[in-house]
Amino acid sequence: MRFREDLKAYYFSQNPETDAEERSLIISQSREYVKEYVGNVLRPEETLGGSIKKYLPIALFVIAVALLIIFSVNKMIPAILFTFGGLFVLFGIAVFIPGQKTEQPELPNTSKMPRAIPGAVMIAFGLGVIVPAAAAPVYGYSKSMAAGVATWFVLGGIFFILYLITGFIRFSKASKNTVQGKCIGYIKMVDGDNGNSSTINHHRYYITGAPVFEYTINGVTYQAFQEDNMRTGKLTPYVGDTVELGVMPDDPYAVFYHKNTGAKIFAIVMSVIVLAAGIFVFCMLPSINDNGGFVVNTMGGQTRLAKAKFDDKTIAKYITVDYTIEYVTVTGTHENNGMPAVDLSNGRGLILQEKDKDKYPVGTELYVVYPVDGSASLNFRAEEWEYSGTHEVKGLP
Repeated sequence: MRFREDLKAYYFSQNPETDAEERSLIISQSREYVKEYVGNVLRPEETLGGSIKKYLPIALFVIAVALLIIFSVNKMIPAILFTFGGLFVLFGIAVFIPGQKTEQPELPNTSKMPRAIPGAVMIAFGLGVIVPAAAAPVYGYSKSMAAGVATWFVLGGIFFILYLITGFIRFSKASKNTVQGKCIGYIKMVDGDNGNSSTINHHRYYITGAPVFEYTINGVTYQAFQEDNMRTGKLTPYVGDTVELGVMPDDPYAVFYHKNTGAKIFAIVMSVIVLAAGIFVFCMLPSINDNGGFVVNTMGGQTRLAKAKFDDKTIAKYITVDYTIEYVTVTGTHENNGMPAVDLSNGRGLILQEKDKDKYPVGTELYVVYPVDGSASLNFRAEEWEYSGTHEVKGLP
């Protein structure tokens, strides 16, 4: 990547190690850069069209967040999923819309990537949310969401594998086109902060860096550093050392000094694991269902998207003789010999355990399973359960 002396995103130093004074300067410059960056993002463009293109994504994001909050408070799960997925689709489409051509400085730890790739990824991710949400009422929420997750994993695994292959091809091309480069110093920047819960307002800042090389190609002098090569600790090579650099034939600023073999192996392993996980979930889809129910938590409280199912096998665990099933409503509550009890719309009643007395207010709808030998019955609240067996259910609306 091209080294720019005036870019405040990083700090230039000729010291391979970072002392306390330089650390303070790096942190200070990083803060100034963030302020400047935010200012540029919020500053209007010179033309109305430019300002619209700049502020439209921000406005869409703010509107989407507001809608997500409103839908969450009102337990509108499908609307949450459609809004969340739609936001990614819109941002993905926006990537393909031609905008004002400006030279965007390359930043450390960001590899070159065609604009179409992040746009396609965002659209695919958004559709991976919208399609399962639309299919959920037909195929079940558990199966649809599992299919969505499996799709993300498979696409993500394929994307990273292809991205790694592209990186290997670029490195192979660069390794055949070498020059001698002299280390002239190091770029350094704040990698992030880690809040320490034991100390209020205490942050640990990690300073990372990479060597900057100067080299000549066809009589032209270039200064650049390797993309994705930021490291902590003491940096090498030292200032003044000359090393062999691989350079992309079509981009004199794309240099390769460190092979990053360990990171590449780790990335390959993780990509394969993610891809395998997605394939595994796809293979498990036939056995995934909503029989256990599907409940989610929102800002408005818990909401049930699918009822749990009970069938003849479930009943057989408790009742070994033949039985009948009735769909009834609680019409009254009383006590029977000191135990809570309820009256049912079929003229019969149920004696409850003390801990369950508040779970059966008047109007509660139930499936009640009556053994033909008159032994203890079973009941399932219709708000939470749905019968999926072969017996006839009397009184079912």
